Order: sequence, then structure tokens, then C-alpha cells
Amino acid sequence: MVDVVEKSSIIEEAEKRARQATTGRVSVATAIAVLAVILTLPALLRPSSHGKLSFDNELLADLNKVSPDYVFIGNSMLHSRIDDKVIEAHLGERCCYLLWTGGAESAWAHQALKNFALATQHRPKKVFIFFRDTYLTQPSYRATDRYWWRIERLSHPDEPELDRAMRQSRTWQEELEFRLGEIYPVQKLRERMSGNVSWIASEVVTPGRVRYGEPAGQKYDSLFDLENLRSVEADDTVSDEVDLAEYNFDARVGTSLLPSMIHMAKDAGVGLVFIRVQRRPTKDGPPAQSPELQARRCRGALESS
Repeated sequence: MVDVVEKSSIIEEAEKRARQATTGRVSVATAIAVLAVILTLPALLRPSSHGKLSFDNELLADLNKVSPDYVFIGNSMLHSRIDDKVIEAHLGERCCYLLWTGGAESAWAHQALKNFALATQHRPKKVFIFFRDTYLTQPSYRATDRYWWRIERLSHPDEPELDRAMRQSRTWQEELEFRLGEIYPVQKLRERMSGNVSWIASEVVTPGRVRYGEPAGQKYDSLFDLENLRSVEADDTVSDEVDLAEYNFDARVGTSLLPSMIHMAKDAGVGLVFIRVQRRPTKDGPPAQSPELQARRCRGALESS
């Protein structure tokens, strides 16, 4: 009788160990499967089969409808300095058009010039490009994550100059950030959902005022974008950390999009004006300018005189 009980105990222990080993294998397999789903699913959630946002034909149609003589391109610094209503009062109702979005820099400006300002049925007499500091020759600045999706909306599938500039100017960290954004376009989908929520909210307040996806609605969304509601003081503070390579115009111009902008405008017979904008003034007066930028500005004035 004792032998039977002992034997039963041995069998039970063996079965218990077998169950634990099986449970361990199942747990590991489950964890791997869950991890694979977490990593793979976001990569499949793309707005198109190629992962690129569609070209903004409605914005181009709106620009063609206005047919302006003067087009202004830039970010919120442009919008804070140019009042199109004042200009229209002096030069006519459809004299000018402001192409701007919060946080835009040189790559966005290049695409706005190439595929919109110079692609209109009625080409403008002049295009004004507003920029700050040395960003005109830094094409990779603000060209990843949500900023890249805005550039995509102004781009066709084949953009050799843009691709070249990005390839030559991105650091390996910027390239890694860009590729991760391509594989996992979570930010892109979040912005699309944000636009949908904004449109639904506008429908509740003013039904029928803005058609879904139309340029007026997109401009409304960009005006109240979180990027434009950040602290002005924090955004315009001049950093104490200075990268002197950013101020080496001769070294940077060849890898930038500046030569492309100049050549395109010249071929189209359109005057091109670049305007460097100061940062927003502080409560104590004009904004601080870095010594390096002042030295570059003085050198440019001497070379042009």
C-alpha cells in the first residue's frame, strides 16, 4: 500500500513538472506573438499602399482660383508679419496668397515653391520666402515625423531634388528617426484623426460651414494646431549651444535646396525674394541675435557692396 502511494506521488510530481514546462513554453510563445503584433500592426496602418500621403490638389486648386501676382511662403513667422487684408486693400483683392504652415522650414518651402507657386496656371510676378537664422541651408531641419508628413502633402511621388538634399544633409540620427517614422506612421494617423475630430467639432458648432477636407478647414486646423500654441518665449530663445558648422554658408549651400529654388524661379521667369525674419521681440525690446549670425550678416553685406 505504501509503495502504491509513493509511486502515485512520483507520477504526480512528474505530471506537475510537465505542466509547468508546457505552461512556460506557451507563455514565452504568447509573449513573442503579442510583441510581434505590437511591432507589426502599426506598420500596416498606412493611409496608402506606399505609405505616402496624397498630394494636396485642393490647395493647388485654391491657389489657381486666386491667381495671385505675389505669393508669400513661410511658417508662422510669415503669418505674424504679413496681413493679407492690408495688402489687398492697397493692391487689390486677389493680389497675394500666403502659403504657410506652423513649423515649416526650408524643405517645405522648396516644395511649396516647386509644386504650387510655380505650378499655377497664372504664374506670380514674385515669390517671397520668409526664413529664420540659417535654416534656409538646413534642409533636414524639421523634416522628420509630423513635419515630413506636411512636406509629403506638397510632394509628388518622384522628387529627385528633395531626395538628394535629404540624403546629403541628414545625420544618421535624423535618418534613423525618419525611417522609424516611415515604418511606424503613428504620428501620421494621429494627425488624420485630429483633423477628423476638428471637423466633427466644427459641425457641431457651425453645421455646414466647412466641407470635410476642404482648404478652409485645413487652414483652420493649422491655425489651432498644438505646434502653434507652444510657448513663444521658449521657441524664440537663442540657445547658448552654438554649432559653428551651421553658419558656414559656403559649405552648406551645395547640399541645400537653395540652388534648386533659384534655378526653378529663374527658368519660370518669376522673381524670387528671400527675407530673413528676426525672432519675435521680447518684452524688453528686440530679440537677441547670436554673434555668429551677426558676423555672417555683416560679411554678406560687405560682399554685396
